[in-house]
Amino acid sequence: MKKYFIFAILCAGLGFTSCSTDPMDATSKHVYGPEDTPYLRVDNSCLVKVPQVEFAKGHIAPVSINLNDYAEIIKNKMGMSVDEMVQGVASGKVVFYNIGAGKWNKTAPNKGSNGWFYTKNGIVAGEGDGCISIELNADAKSIVVGAIDSAPAGVATSIDLGFAVNNGVNYDDYVRFSVPVSVTDPSIIMENFTIPTGDYASYEIDFKKYASVIEMCLGITITDFIAAVQSRDSEIALYMVDQNDKWIKDASYTANGLGYWCGSDGVPRGWGGGCEYFVETHETSVGVGRYPGVASGTANKAHFVYASKSDETKYIEFVVTFTYE
Repeated sequence: MKKYFIFAILCAGLGFTSCSTDPMDATSKHVYGPEDTPYLRVDNSCLVKVPQVEFAKGHIAPVSINLNDYAEIIKNKMGMSVDEMVQGVASGKVVFYNIGAGKWNKTAPNKGSNGWFYTKNGIVAGEGDGCISIELNADAKSIVVGAIDSAPAGVATSIDLGFAVNNGVNYDDYVRFSVPVSVTDPSIIMENFTIPTGDYASYEIDFKKYASVIEMCLGITITDFIAAVQSRDSEIALYMVDQNDKWIKDASYTANGLGYWCGSDGVPRGWGGGCEYFVETHETSVGVGRYPGVASGTANKAHFVYASKSDETKYIEFVVTFTYE
């Protein structure tokens, strides 16, 4: 009885016109309405990392991701079978949406009844502007990934989508699919990865893994390349590449050694507000790492080159996509 008496006094003292006798009402979760954009409840155990979907330039054929392969995590996280989940999308008991920047993106489907077109950077786009597509095939219980026939080499992105129980309150019971998509060319180094949690955490791309490509494109041994990229005064420079595929050659290094802090658009900037990630040359690798406070589930791309200062026809190009854990 005491707890209700104290609670009633607090309500009266604060001048509330009405007050519940249930203290849990004060800490209940926000109920999302039709126009709200719900936050993603962070739970890495809900994340499915789909194997790289790789298209070869000029040879595009759709790739299907079989949802039955993920029946166990769907059952554990959503309390339903694959059949029930797919049927739930049709009935409205389950939502199927894109995910980005720590939120559910409720943009309506624009490819069929349950699919979207995307730009080469993974942004939801109209059919005329789309380069990549993802669509739920309910009959086949699969997610179908496609690209336009003219998709150029160098396209690389990671698209996050999720199924969630539509309980009228939140989307906290969900499964998130991270789908890395690329269009490759043998002369371009492409990787997709996750960046670990923690401020300044990074993923390291090992130069030695790509020794033959580096030697072919730059005309120097991997040993000489690794030595050269340790100094800003050497023959090799690091340049970021903008969203129009232009090298940004007038930017000063803003991270350690050959390195830049970048905004979400990949343009170099000084450390501080507006930063999202860094690209930084280390002893035998290049690291891509996070600025403090980047939301879990955010996906992005880094595009950069190491090039000869005296002969810019000699360069090695990296197009990497990543998601922050």
